[in-house]
Amino acid sequence: MPRGDSRHMGITQRSLGMSFSAVSLNASEDPSPAIRRAVQEFAQAWYWGDSEGMLGTLHPDYVNRLVTLGTQSRPLGVQGSLGSQTPPDLRTVEVRILEVRKASASAVAELCGWVIHLHLAKSAGPWKIVNAMWESRTA
Repeated sequence: MPRGDSRHMGITQRSLGMSFSAVSLNASEDPSPAIRRAVQEFAQAWYWGDSEGMLGTLHPDYVNRLVTLGTQSRPLGVQGSLGSQTPPDLRTVEVRILEVRKASASAVAELCGWVIHLHLAKSAGPWKIVNAMWESRTA
């Protein structure tokens, strides 16, 4: 897709467009642990080459982008198969939560050789990854 173009993802027609009343976020509730857990589950599944585990953390409207290798036709892209090639002693996950809203959040995960910029959404269930932009650290 050329720079500056937008693509309708059906978000307002599907679960992201649900009423905010489906989301409960009390002032005393800190969503950071649940957001961090969703990102870490995704990363650990990636390291083990567990496609089903990765897919379980994704929102139905998930979008995958790969900055350095071009567009991929598979839902998890070529980078989805690279985690299992990482030696176990180098399988680190550092998560920084950048912003949290009532039903959305953004985070950055630094993995061995990759940085993933993530957007997450929450409706009635757990936090799910809606968008992931991968960037190779070697680029």
